[in-house]
Amino acid sequence: MKRIAMASLAAAFLCGLTLAQDMGGGMGAKPQEKACDVSKVETRDYCPTCKAWPASDQIEKGNCKTCKGKVEKAETCVKTCFTCKMHGAPARHSKDCCGAKGCCKEIPVLALVWYKCDACSAKARKETDVKHATETCAGKIAKTCEQSGTFPHGGEESK
Repeated sequence: MKRIAMASLAAAFLCGLTLAQDMGGGMGAKPQEKACDVSKVETRDYCPTCKAWPASDQIEKGNCKTCKGKVEKAETCVKTCFTCKMHGAPARHSKDCCGAKGCCKEIPVLALVWYKCDACSAKARKETDVKHATETCAGKIAKTCEQSGTFPHGGEESK
């Protein structure tokens, strides 16, 4: 009798797990991340060596003062969010959390813009530079940002 009860329980568990997985859930499954809409794009100076956007006073004769690497113009996806100074560790959030002077500061969050093929996943920073995996690839190239799916570039803010 015990074996039948345990077998029934195991079968019920497995059926429930399979149903949850079929519905997009399941144990440890993440919800689908929201992609960035790439709605605000600016051309900014970018240092590929530092992987940063140096300020104009940090550039001398086309080179980054920090690493001496060549600075180039890059399409940059720009989103803004707030960082909190008064309530523990600084966390990015979508709005001023309490309205107290000096608590939250609005900051830009920058990400490189990429052009990516939806079929073969080939990508480049310029649409004309995308090299498909095969000559017969018929995938469409879409503009995306490097941080797509993470807050504030889509995705949910951490709670």
